Amino acid sequence: MPLCGFNQKMLEGLVAFQEGLVEHGILERSTKKGQTPDRTLADELSDMTGFLAETGRIKDPKIREVTEALTRYAEAFYKIVESRGVDNYKDTVRALNDFYVKMDDKFYQELEGKPEDMRQLAEYLNKVAV
Repeated sequence: MPLCGFNQKMLEGLVAFQEGLVEHGILERSTKKGQTPDRTLADELSDMTGFLAETGRIKDPKIREVTEALTRYAEAFYKIVESRGVDNYKDTVRALNDFYVKMDDKFYQELEGKPEDMRQLAEYLNKVAV
């Protein structure tokens, strides 16, 4: 895989991050704000869009890039949660981690070093359900 592969610690970190996004970013905030989780999710997505429009103001390009990448990951994750339903977030987290494991396995067990390995990996991922 074009990153470095995944180990258990990395997968556990993603689970904790994704669950925290929902539990803190949506569920706790919706309770504090007295609004539905769906409304809070919509607000979070809107805030992320606004923030990404302003990240060009971050002067250090490495810090800007990592900040944008993290925000884009959270934004994409929220969009998947939105489409699958906030109540199903734990299933969504499991499905994404399964996706990452399949991606990793496909690359390192079958494709690494072969001609057009990245193209084949991308095409394979089109067939993996999340």
